[in-house]
Amino acid sequence: MSHKKPSFHRGTTMRGAPSSTRSSGFVRLSAVATMLLAPVALAQPSGLPEFELERLELNPNGRGSLLMGTGELLPAGGFRLSLAGQYENDPLVMYRDGARLGSVVGDRVTAHLLAAWAPMRWLELGVQLPLVAWQRGDDLSAQGIGAPARTGLSTPTAHVRLGLLAQQREAPVDLALELGVGLPVGSVETLSRDGIVRISPKVMVGRSFGWLRAGVEAGALVRPTVVLGDAGTVQDELGNEVRLGAVLATTGDGLRGELNVRGSVPLSREPKSLEVLAGLRLPLGESSELYALGGPGFGETPGTPSFRLLLGVAVGGGERQDASRRDDDGDGVRNGEDTCPMEAGPAERQGCPVKDADKDGIEDGADTCPMEAGPAERQGCPVKDADKDGLEDGADKCPTEAGLAERQGCPVRDADKDGLEDGADKCPTEAGLAERQGCPVRDADKDGLEDDADRCPTEAGLMELRGCPAKDTDGDSVADHLDNCPAEKGVATNQGCPVQQKQLVAIQTGKLEIKEQVFFATGKAVIQKRSFKMLDQVAQVLRQHPEVDLMVIEGHTDDRGNAEANRKLSLARAESVKSHLVNKGVEASRLEAKGFGPDRPIASNKTEKGRATNRRVEFIITTPERELK
Repeated sequence: MSHKKPSFHRGTTMRGAPSSTRSSGFVRLSAVATMLLAPVALAQPSGLPEFELERLELNPNGRGSLLMGTGELLPAGGFRLSLAGQYENDPLVMYRDGARLGSVVGDRVTAHLLAAWAPMRWLELGVQLPLVAWQRGDDLSAQGIGAPARTGLSTPTAHVRLGLLAQQREAPVDLALELGVGLPVGSVETLSRDGIVRISPKVMVGRSFGWLRAGVEAGALVRPTVVLGDAGTVQDELGNEVRLGAVLATTGDGLRGELNVRGSVPLSREPKSLEVLAGLRLPLGESSELYALGGPGFGETPGTPSFRLLLGVAVGGGERQDASRRDDDGDGVRNGEDTCPMEAGPAERQGCPVKDADKDGIEDGADTCPMEAGPAERQGCPVKDADKDGLEDGADKCPTEAGLAERQGCPVRDADKDGLEDGADKCPTEAGLAERQGCPVRDADKDGLEDDADRCPTEAGLMELRGCPAKDTDGDSVADHLDNCPAEKGVATNQGCPVQQKQLVAIQTGKLEIKEQVFFATGKAVIQKRSFKMLDQVAQVLRQHPEVDLMVIEGHTDDRGNAEANRKLSLARAESVKSHLVNKGVEASRLEAKGFGPDRPIASNKTEKGRATNRRVEFIITTPERELK
């Protein structure tokens, strides 16, 4: 048997072995502490100090939440009386060295009598009288722990609540402050009494969003500190703590629901705790209701049960349906029919007064500018021309800068002084040309190709390579873009290919030069076989040079025969060449066929030699300078 005294905590979440190095909720009571506390225990159970075990606090006025205040007070003269019964499971469990020895309080039933009354609309008084109706636990006499009494009075509390803001009075939220006190008159024998008065200040904020209401509550509990631990080493304390909570609840006249989350942050060596409680409220008439509340507890603070259930009945409370029957502003119009229930007004205006804040003779509801006097023809708004340009601010697109009427009150702006207004200038901070939408010509690498069209804008390059520099991969002094065999070392006289591979095609700037003519059947678009070898080489060159984005295949004829027929024939021949190249693996998207017939002669058509020269197929490589043309 260990010589250490047992420790106490809410045990459902701590069934594992405890760690002496972590901040746990264990309350270890030593024999020395027991001896020190015994003279002042006022007949409390042996081995236990004097403290209030109950942690439940209800909201006596029931507005917004059964558990927490949401800043809303009872209406002036309103009251609420409520009686509730509560069951708690394992609010105080005894452990030793991580092993559960039993429940000091395993089952507890309490009764709560609550009352709230509002003598004025901004002041509310409330009381809560709890009573331990029955409780029981395990026999721990062998551990030196006496059994608490079964019944007894718990700590009575009273509060004063001040309403600072009210959504009903056109404030954005409901805001209230509360000061509560707990009197040390409860039963020591049932673990229901602190040594001195306990104080609990709170601030409550809430807001309704149609059928939904949300609220938060923040407060503190100031209570006498009870030290629980071994001699010379404080293991745990019950003392001051910060309490936080939030609620989301439905509103309306029928069945309502709510979800509460509340927790504590200790200011001593007391462990943290959290409870999640859901509730239902069923109206029994205009002034009474049944309600139920329940949920689990988390944490190890003494008094936090594994779960709690609560059933109650309440009368009064100035519920919303009751409030609709009152006449809070005394204007003879009941709240339910009064559009302005907190301001006296005539019945023909649904209880609202006539309002004209700026005294311009136009009621605020019809006044577009209710805080500034203005003529009726301007819906109560004054004439405004802040920049004094003769154009009223409402029609002035630049109301703080004087401008021209034809520019809707805006001045002419040309920040870069290039003659193009900023609104139409794509480069408003850099002077440029009108034909470039106000942007300057940019050529960072100074290679004559603008950056927008330059594939290598930071490296000077060649026009035919889209601004990129030439490369010679095989080191044969023939640049890759002119080399028919860029991966094989060759000679310049054979277009960069080995001498044994005779080349019939030469890459030139802007075109593929063919060293033989493309022969067709007379008057037809059928390619003769003797041209296949050369065209196959054209296809091979194109496959090896993907930098050639687009090549135009041009068909030309001499001037003999009908010009239009020649144009059609030249186009058909160009299309035949394109088809041949596509069949040899060249992407169709890189080829375009055009037929010019006799329109572009390069020699005289007066001689047979000149006419033969004009009957030709040309392979034109599209380059940036050609695109610009």
